[in-house]
Amino acid sequence: MSSSSPFVFVLTGIVMSAAAQIFLKIGSSFRVLKFEWLLYLFLSLCCYAIAFLGYYLALRYYEISKISPVMMASIVAIVAIYGFLSGERFNLPKLFGIALAIVSIIMISRS
Repeated sequence: MSSSSPFVFVLTGIVMSAAAQIFLKIGSSFRVLKFEWLLYLFLSLCCYAIAFLGYYLALRYYEISKISPVMMASIVAIVAIYGFLSGERFNLPKLFGIALAIVSIIMISRS
């Protein structure tokens, strides 16, 4: 693992955190304790564990003041990925908000 780029840890944390929340959303449409619900809960927990490991490893290479805002990109990823997968329409204010969040993350990480 030490030969991996620290950026890979950041990206893994972001993608896995977004995937975990999407699995939770999908699982919430099933009855509690049914097989499908348990499956999506398990997938979500696995993704959260991988995201936690990615965050942990990223913190070994980056200052917390820079990595924490970048990790918040998972929120933008959730909106974009789930919106796309569910067929949600993106209006101008939502697109502007996503773009503003991305610009803010870039500005904070470069400061």
